[in-house]
Amino acid sequence: MRKLKKVMKEEYIKDKVYCNRCGKEIKTDFPEQVGNYLSVDKRWGYGSGFDGEYHSFDLCEKCYSEIIEEFKLPPADSRHTD
Repeated sequence: MRKLKKVMKEEYIKDKVYCNRCGKEIKTDFPEQVGNYLSVDKRWGYGSGFDGEYHSFDLCEKCYSEIIEEFKLPPADSRHTD
């Protein structure tokens, strides 16, 4: 027979999101909403300039737009396969 007991578990949830580039708070209606900003999580491979490091950052829509304007090749729209 197994007896169960109730335990409280500490959990972290997203409270606020800030743009790593401009530092402004990114307004979201709900803490889990990710449609209005870019969130990047990257673990770098061994032998790279960031050998084994883990980077995580968020960009607001304005900063993302400014960054992609500098791209030689624009980001692909995965909805179109042309």
